[in-house]
Amino acid sequence: MQIVKDTPDTKGELPTVPKDFTPDVLQQLGELDRLLYFHWNLQTDVITFNKAPASIEYDVPDILPRASTALWDDEVIYPADCARLHTWLRVIFSKGMGKRHANGMQRSTARLRLRVKTPPKDDAAPRYNWTEIRMITYFNGWEPAEAFGTIRNIQSLKLWQERLERKASRDTLTGLLNKGASQRRIEEYLRALNPRKDHAALLLIDADGFKEINDTFGHLFGDAVLTNMGMIIEKHFRQSDVVGRIGGDEFLVLFRNVPSLQILRDRCQQIVSAMAKTYENGEDRLPFSISIGVSLFPAHGKTYTDLFRHADKALYEAKRCGKNQFVVYRPSLLNAEGSAEVPNGRDPQNDAELQQKAFEDNMLEFIFRLLYETNSPEATIQMSLGMFGKQFKLDRVAIDRYDAMNNTYTNAYEWVSPNGMSLRPEAHEKDPDFPNILRQRGKQIAAQYRPTPYGVISRCEDTRLLAPEFQPAAGFLRLGAFAHCLITHGTETLGCFGFESARPHTFTTDEIKDLNIFSVLLGNILMANRSDAAAMQAKIKMFSTILDDMQELIYIVDRRAMEPIYYNRTIRQAIVNGEGHEPCYKLFHNRQKPCKGCPVRDLSKNGNEYIQCEVHNWGKTSLCRACNFIIDKDRTDVDPHLVLMVQEP
Repeated sequence: MQIVKDTPDTKGELPTVPKDFTPDVLQQLGELDRLLYFHWNLQTDVITFNKAPASIEYDVPDILPRASTALWDDEVIYPADCARLHTWLRVIFSKGMGKRHANGMQRSTARLRLRVKTPPKDDAAPRYNWTEIRMITYFNGWEPAEAFGTIRNIQSLKLWQERLERKASRDTLTGLLNKGASQRRIEEYLRALNPRKDHAALLLIDADGFKEINDTFGHLFGDAVLTNMGMIIEKHFRQSDVVGRIGGDEFLVLFRNVPSLQILRDRCQQIVSAMAKTYENGEDRLPFSISIGVSLFPAHGKTYTDLFRHADKALYEAKRCGKNQFVVYRPSLLNAEGSAEVPNGRDPQNDAELQQKAFEDNMLEFIFRLLYETNSPEATIQMSLGMFGKQFKLDRVAIDRYDAMNNTYTNAYEWVSPNGMSLRPEAHEKDPDFPNILRQRGKQIAAQYRPTPYGVISRCEDTRLLAPEFQPAAGFLRLGAFAHCLITHGTETLGCFGFESARPHTFTTDEIKDLNIFSVLLGNILMANRSDAAAMQAKIKMFSTILDDMQELIYIVDRRAMEPIYYNRTIRQAIVNGEGHEPCYKLFHNRQKPCKGCPVRDLSKNGNEYIQCEVHNWGKTSLCRACNFIIDKDRTDVDPHLVLMVQEP
């Protein structure tokens, strides 16, 4: 191939090369890449668009005065994109932006929908296409002076991306959002909500008896049932709500802008009623229904994780109460009636499984709720021991008190499984050698104590590996493994808290952590036995680390002066003035007299009871509980003048 170079024609002249970007050049560039160019004089706030063919696509004037407001006032930008535009303009017009960018300039990009030209029709709504806007802003000192930019039509690209995203985020069977997309969408919505004025509800919906239908009628029939379930759920909610399928027969809904609790109840009941039916196939007849667990924003949580956890607890309660119903979560763990709002009024007798699940979900929260609802350290300790035993599949969980005078440990509390053995002396009255066996056991456990990051721990995961002299005691007491943690208060040793198994047992990090955490609670709160001011302050400080993370309005008040000596973070964020020695009714509610229905005066001075009532404060009527905050339960000569108040938000 021969390459022939063009040479100047002596009779003619070469085309003139432009020396800068003339309008003609801009027109040719726009024609080549379908770009619309613009110049924005930021001092006069006027945008000038060029005459390139790309401008034919957009419904924009040649010159746009007062551009910074006309872009959305005249709906040049799609109204729903105004928030994006505002954010972009705030960045551009921020003081000091020129100083932070090299050469006094800034590059920025935004994706917005721009109005495009449509055939003239009287009833035609404006049409908008996605565009990518790239702009260079020049600054005069700190002030933006002018900007030059390009607008590219990316409608096809955006639609293609949306199709891919829709395919990746949708459940193939029902067409609803899948689990990951549901969570992302809900988290995005929650971040935009204002806890002071916005309300929403998270619904966890689960089918009752779906496995039997799937096994009896086949998977194709089961798929049809799930598809119909998704259609009914979606039918009862708005496009702005989030509806997704997160598991086999489990669905999730974020009900936004809930007007009232009654409307929420009505909507849940409508879905429950719409789902209840009997499926038939020949002689086979199987009932079908759904159960719903509900949690509320912000009362039960402000994050997806908290709302999901509480909705799951409410769903569990709905299942346990007989299914085919909905339950709204309520933050109480002592009994089924208090654990959730049960609309049909059922009062289940056995709530052990619910309590165990609540304990495992959040051990600290459970223990503190149990303590303030019973005001009984003994009941709290005894119930917690059984929870630990069942959670970690142990055979004995126990607390021993330490006697410094005799240097001995004596059992104070214990929980024993059917495979374990009680170490209470009364259980071994007929065995004269038991005291000696008990001493050998104690001696060997004491020999294993070592300082660790989780406290002073005595740990052995297989007692067969211990010294031969300990084997008879281990065999007699059915002790295959143990882990004990010292209980201390300052420099004082109060006793030890232990996990024991009848067989060799590998103690996990979670078990050792919980062993240590509960030992700290025992030493500082549950077994503390001092009535001086230092003990009171230590007790309140320990409470505050836990109570600050709770959503309820919690405070401790002096019953004589009605002055709060502590209130949790939820209250601190709600009140403007949190300083000064003023009665709670004046500090919190701007009243001159105690609140109507205040339970403080009705509490006995040394009782363990708690009073539940309704009070009107923080602008509404809500449920309140009060109990004595007793420093030393063994001293009847001390007037317990502190009251713990817990109010639902």
